[in-house]
Amino acid sequence: MSQEPVKIPAHIDEPPYVLFWRLDEVFPIGVGLVAGVLLAQLSLCIVAGLVLARFYRRYCDNRPDGYLLHAIYWHLGSLRLMKKEPRTMPNSYAREYI
Repeated sequence: MSQEPVKIPAHIDEPPYVLFWRLDEVFPIGVGLVAGVLLAQLSLCIVAGLVLARFYRRYCDNRPDGYLLHAIYWHLGSLRLMKKEPRTMPNSYAREYI
């Protein structure tokens, strides 16, 4: 058995980074790049992607981790088969439903 040192990450819960941006912040820039190539408006779409990434970062900085995914689920997940149901929780003390 060899006694080689094992690298332990300092922050296990950190999201993956690309250069100095989080991976979810690079996504709008990538979408802008692809849309710019398809629409032949590369510079305009990349600038729009950068602006969206900046607004996304500002939005997420003031909220807890995973807030945006929770909000998307809250608004879209409550729609069942395009029928909007009220977003309420059932009574936790009720043991029988009629």
